[in-house]
Amino acid sequence: MDELKQSVQLAVHEQKDPLLIYKFEAFELFKAMIDEVNKDVISFLFKGELPQETQNTIQEARERKQEKLNIQKDEIPNLDERSAQNRAAGNTQQQQHVVETIVRDRPKIGRNDQVTIKQVITGENKTLKYKQAEHLLAKGDWVLVED
Repeated sequence: MDELKQSVQLAVHEQKDPLLIYKFEAFELFKAMIDEVNKDVISFLFKGELPQETQNTIQEARERKQEKLNIQKDEIPNLDERSAQNRAAGNTQQQQHVVETIVRDRPKIGRNDQVTIKQVITGENKTLKYKQAEHLLAKGDWVLVED
């Protein structure tokens, strides 16, 4: 592309539009690059070989799959045995963390929910959005009135 840029600058002396020449030559270079890439890809694909599986190997794979599915119920360890094994190996495995559920005294207030607040000193009531009342409640002069 740098060579193309240099050669296009000479087109000014020929009184031709260098931008048009640059676009045309760049497109020709792009087409040549695409042709080269296509040739390389096709050459690579023709040189590759697909593995061929015989009927015997396919049948063996099916039989192995069936053997895995035919495990008897008594071969699977029950839950009591598993829990005993887990307790025995408890030192090496991490114990599961118990997740506690948060229980709220009252429902959560959304930022755009209308709330009524009351001023502690004068007893004045205001109804406004919670996001506007937050800073008043934080100061401590106002309290939230439950409906």
